[in-house]
Amino acid sequence: MFVNVSYTHLVIVVSYLAAMIAALISIWRSSETGTGVKVYWTGIVVLLPYVGPLMWAINLAISARRRSTPSGA
Repeated sequence: MFVNVSYTHLVIVVSYLAAMIAALISIWRSSETGTGVKVYWTGIVVLLPYVGPLMWAINLAISARRRSTPSGA
């Protein structure tokens, strides 16, 4: 069944699963977002392999930067 699976394939699959699981944990542990937004991001992360977790990471970085900038600046 898995005769043609190389270590490269295994690394790709494991890296995707790690990114997806990390994104989902981050999404659902966030106290700043509502349930609807969490469901939306969960759909994005699950339905768009590699791109979904990357989009979440970018969104997380942008929102962290906005929170750290003073409101008067």
